[in-house]
Amino acid sequence: MFFTLILISILALAYLGLMLNLWTGLLAKKNNSQFSLNSQLSTLNSPLPPVSIVIPMRNEEAFIEATLNALNAQKYAGHWEAIIVNDRSTDKSPEIVHRFCEAHPNFSVIDIPQNSPQIASPKKRALNTGFLAAKGEFLLIADADCLPPPNWLNSMAACYANGASVVQGAKANNGGKRFLHSYQRLETLGFTLIEAAGFNRNKPILASAASLGYSRDLFFKSGGFEGLYDLASGDDDMLIHRMAKVEGTKFAYNWDTDAIMPTAPVDSWKALLQQRARWGSNGAKYEKKFYSAFLFCIYAFFIWLLISPWLMFFIPLNYALPLFLCSFSIKLLSDFLLLFTGAIHLKSVKLLWCLPLVELIQIPLFAAAVPLGMLGWYKWKA
Repeated sequence: MFFTLILISILALAYLGLMLNLWTGLLAKKNNSQFSLNSQLSTLNSPLPPVSIVIPMRNEEAFIEATLNALNAQKYAGHWEAIIVNDRSTDKSPEIVHRFCEAHPNFSVIDIPQNSPQIASPKKRALNTGFLAAKGEFLLIADADCLPPPNWLNSMAACYANGASVVQGAKANNGGKRFLHSYQRLETLGFTLIEAAGFNRNKPILASAASLGYSRDLFFKSGGFEGLYDLASGDDDMLIHRMAKVEGTKFAYNWDTDAIMPTAPVDSWKALLQQRARWGSNGAKYEKKFYSAFLFCIYAFFIWLLISPWLMFFIPLNYALPLFLCSFSIKLLSDFLLLFTGAIHLKSVKLLWCLPLVELIQIPLFAAAVPLGMLGWYKWKA
């Protein structure tokens, strides 16, 4: 029992330490982490760069036209192009994109051949194909189901022009009033704040390709996706870990609330579990083994939170219940501190209404997602 308490204490303290480290990262605002487009534009270090927006697409007929219209509505003073890479779609999305590109000169489409070899990460292949064709100095990525607000391009490019090599934008799930969508909105806020904390310190932890931009030269200088094509995920955080090794790389987080990227949530718990499994499939494959080891410690804490309530069947309730409540309280309160601090900056405090329930559901979901991901129970698109 004594050794169990020691192990639990170490795991809980590791989690608490991580949350406090992220919280202080949110407070470590850098000069290049501006809060509005006007403040970014007023301090430009160089002219707005030529930008290439690259969008990988597979079977997105329900969303792609709205995404293209949102991109076409961007208010940008510099030169820009949008490259849609059709990754072997079998629905009507290629027809929609080709028709749109014919009517809009700064939009183009590249079709990945249907007989292309099957690989674990077709999204990386699609992105790399777009990057090779891109003419812009600043590569900006968006998903095919995103609806970028009118100032998104301006705001992201201004961060780059202010001296950043890599710019991460904030994102937010849209969707309806279903609890499944509320769950994703709050969890997405958490991921967004972890990204922000790392970027604020110029030591990125996570990244999201839903709103991410970097120097074209830096992408190829860092090695790009070379050696990562056999991994289903990692086109964002694994890539920026590589970029961080390049001397002189500067990271900036775009806090502009008028540039938050709306993304579409999944519509079933099964699809959510598959998505999280894909994200968790690379936990042991990061180039930084210390990072993988740290992720393992966090996962072990989740496993403890999952099994600890069942101890009441094996040890007295007056021992089992405090063990669980103490551990869960550490997670709940430290998560709340991070989420509340970041939600104030991103004007998202109202999302916290469902935090206790989300915390409880997250434990079995995350505990199941990691082994399922390592077993390959996921797919990018049908």
